[in-house]
Amino acid sequence: MESMTGFGRGIFQNENFQIIAQAKSVNHRFLEISLKLPKRYSSLEDRIRRRVAELFQRGKIEVSVKILGLAREKREILFDLELAKKLKENLLTLKETLSLPGEMTLSDILIFREITLFEEKEEDLDLLWREIEPALEASLKELKEVRLREGALLKEKIRDFLLELKGLTQKIEELKEKVKRDNISKMKVRVETLLRDFGGNLDESRLYQEIAFLLDRMDITEEIDRLKVHLENALKVIEEPSCGKKLDFLCQEMHREITTLSNKAQSAEISLLAVSFKEVVEKIREQVQNVV
Repeated sequence: MESMTGFGRGIFQNENFQIIAQAKSVNHRFLEISLKLPKRYSSLEDRIRRRVAELFQRGKIEVSVKILGLAREKREILFDLELAKKLKENLLTLKETLSLPGEMTLSDILIFREITLFEEKEEDLDLLWREIEPALEASLKELKEVRLREGALLKEKIRDFLLELKGLTQKIEELKEKVKRDNISKMKVRVETLLRDFGGNLDESRLYQEIAFLLDRMDITEEIDRLKVHLENALKVIEEPSCGKKLDFLCQEMHREITTLSNKAQSAEISLLAVSFKEVVEKIREQVQNVV
């Protein structure tokens, strides 16, 4: 079992700069990845996303990278030589035409900025990845370890809650026959009252058929059996790596079954147990919201 919350940090240091990577995650229905990268590493965004997706299945995960110090310069200075030659020729012509004194120098040509070009060099993606990978991997590894440690704690909590539900289910089952006898007794009193009040105007055989039908509808055996199955399934599911959605579904089913059971039983004792059962189910659901 793995939690969806955690934090990880990694650092890479060389003689020129330091890279700090941080990864944190919180609850989310699906996997959502957000990145905060320096411009230098923006070309690696897709590669980083793929790496995060390889390690995590659910959660809102934010990865941020900072670079401290100076990395290798990305810009190159170039000169438009053809333009410079034409410029020199035209300046010489102008000098001769106007009979200007003095010698032409390089500074005369560099005044014209059009001949100087600043060009972004294409980065070596593998080099960039080698720079960022150590810090990134360290942060993701720590995040994974934190999520797994918290997940192990969550599993034990959820297991305890499931065992508590098994105990409540057992208590309800032990009350089943008593509740059935009580309902029969109550029904018998009502029937006797109806027969006395209405005399021979009631069809006794039809009346007892309806009573048998009502008593059958009040039987909670099927609900108890389904609760047992759901609980056994839940205890197996918590051993799976990604079980959050399955557990949430089982909690919904158990909540529905205990509600139906309580309504059918018409017993104050079972109603109290059902309230306790629902409270524990809600505790499980709160924990499950943080499970992958």
